[in-house]
Amino acid sequence: AELGDVVRELVDAGMRVSVDSFDVDEIRAAVQAGASLVLSVNGSNVEIARELSGWPARWVAIPDLGASIDTLEPTIEKLEAWGVSYLIDPILEPIGVGFMASLERYADARRRWPDAEMLMGIGNLTELTEVDSAGVNVLLAAVCEELGIRSVLTTELINWTRSAVREFDLARRLVHYSVQNGVLPKHLDSRLVMLRDPHLPERDERELEELAARLQDPNFRIFVERGE
Repeated sequence: AELGDVVRELVDAGMRVSVDSFDVDEIRAAVQAGASLVLSVNGSNVEIARELSGWPARWVAIPDLGASIDTLEPTIEKLEAWGVSYLIDPILEPIGVGFMASLERYADARRRWPDAEMLMGIGNLTELTEVDSAGVNVLLAAVCEELGIRSVLTTELINWTRSAVREFDLARRLVHYSVQNGVLPKHLDSRLVMLRDPHLPERDERELEELAARLQDPNFRIFVERGE
C-alpha cells in the first residue's frame, strides 16, 4: 500500500527506481511516483502501458507466461503504437529448466527485432547455479555482447554472487574489447582469474639456494617446483 511513497522517496533522493510486478495497481503507483523501468508486461497486463504512456518510463516486454516467443509480437506492436519506450526480454531460464532453449530465444529475438533494445536477467543463472559466479558472468557477457543486449538485471543475494556486479562490470569490458577487436579474451585483464594464479612462477635451483642462504629463522619452507 505504501509502494508509491517508497518509490517517491527514493527518486527524490536521486535514485533510479524500477518496479518488478505484474499487478497493474502496483505498476501504476510506482510509475506515477517516478519509477523509470517496469518489469514486466505481456499480453496479460500490457494495457497499463497505454494508460501510463505519458509518463517517462521504459517497459520490459516478455513472452506470455509459459508461451512461445511469438506472443511477444502483439505486445511489442501495441507498445510501438502507443509510443512507449520498451526493451525485450525473452527470459533467461536456469540450468535444468530450459537454459539452452532460452538462449536460442534471445538469438531468435535478435533476428526478429534487429534494432530493438534488449535485456537479460543474468541473475537467473548466477543466483541459481552453485558455482563461483565470475566465469558464468563472462559467458553471459559474451552472449550479450554478440547479440547486442545492452541491459542486464543481476543481484548479489546468495553468497557465491556477493561480487557479481563488479564481476560483470569487468566481464563486459573484457568481452567488448575482444569482440570489437577480433581478439581472444586472453592476456588482456586477469582480474577475473580468481581460483588460480594467471601465471605460475618457477624458481630454478640457484634461486632456491640463494633464498635458503638468506633465511635466518628456524621455520621450514617447502617449494613445489618442476613437478617435484
